[in-house]
Amino acid sequence: MDDTPKVRKQSLLNRTLHAADKASEVAKDLVDMAHETAKSVVEVAVEVASDTARSTLQFTADTAQTVAQLAGGGAKMTVQLASGTAKVATQIAQEAALQMAQTYFSKTTLTVSLPESQINKQLRKMTEGHPYLDYITVSCGSDRLTVALDGHYQRLVYSFSLDFDVLECKVSHDEQFLLLRQVDTGLDVQFRAAPMLSNFALRRAAQAVAFVSKRLPDPITPASLLLNSVSGVSGEGPHLWRVALHKNIMLELLQNRSWMVDKLLTLTDLSVIPGLSLLIDSEDMLLRLVNQFEIRSMRVLPNRLELLIGINT
Repeated sequence: MDDTPKVRKQSLLNRTLHAADKASEVAKDLVDMAHETAKSVVEVAVEVASDTARSTLQFTADTAQTVAQLAGGGAKMTVQLASGTAKVATQIAQEAALQMAQTYFSKTTLTVSLPESQINKQLRKMTEGHPYLDYITVSCGSDRLTVALDGHYQRLVYSFSLDFDVLECKVSHDEQFLLLRQVDTGLDVQFRAAPMLSNFALRRAAQAVAFVSKRLPDPITPASLLLNSVSGVSGEGPHLWRVALHKNIMLELLQNRSWMVDKLLTLTDLSVIPGLSLLIDSEDMLLRLVNQFEIRSMRVLPNRLELLIGINT
């Protein structure tokens, strides 16, 4: 009887201990499970945070690059717009300057000089291929022209010197000519490879011919025979000669625009001509102005031809 309660107590104690062990194991398992769960949560959180950070950084970098591209494109467009605006503004200013210069030249004239060197260069083109003329030189004085001609005929070598008074210069749409009066003639003639005495006698004879020719009618003088062979030169009366500029390449020189452009570019005071300071920066605009020039009058002066140019409205 007395053992039965002890047995029962022992049995109850054993079951209690067993239950405690089970509870301890369950608690340990719960702790382990909680640890693993927390670890997984932390790892997932770290991974998500890392991906988010990478995405944020990539987005930030892409956004920065896009902003930079937009800024660069905007700057380039701004520069292009500014350049285009400046170009248009320059064209408008040059058009206005051209109109100012045209108005100026329609009311007044500009004096320009054509030097002897350019005249002689053009004249030598006229004598190229001539069978008896080798060289020509023109000297300008005050309303005076002196023409020196060197040539040959077979063994005969000659030099002419012809002095002319310039009676009239006409350069217009209707007429382009010079009216000259022959006032003096020089002639020197000799043979190639001839004895000195023979050439001396020939030269004295040539001087006598030149002296006599001043008093002879034009058609039979050596000078007239020579001048009549030159294109555009014709006799107008005793010792009078008309040089038709449009029939030879002298008019080509007078109306050549390149030397007119050079004259404008070499002006010391650009402010004399309104708008010229803007036009000289554009060859095209300057040519548009110069192509409208016409020669109003011309005069022979020492070492040059002096021309008055303007625009006919």
